[in-house]
Amino acid sequence: MLKYIVTVLFGICIGIYIGVAYKDQIVDAINSSPREQILDLFEGVKGQVSDTADELAEKLEELQS
Repeated sequence: MLKYIVTVLFGICIGIYIGVAYKDQIVDAINSSPREQILDLFEGVKGQVSDTADELAEKLEELQS
């Protein structure tokens, strides 16, 4: 029984060490890159939609004149 408790505690200590030592790499691998890429893509699409809407509004004004 003591053998299993020591093994579990050792595993927990190794997990904590890896989490602390490689925190930055883990955070970068998990969420920052895809999230930033999606936000950049969204901003680009939003700008294109805004430009297209402005162009269509100008053409509509020209047709109404």
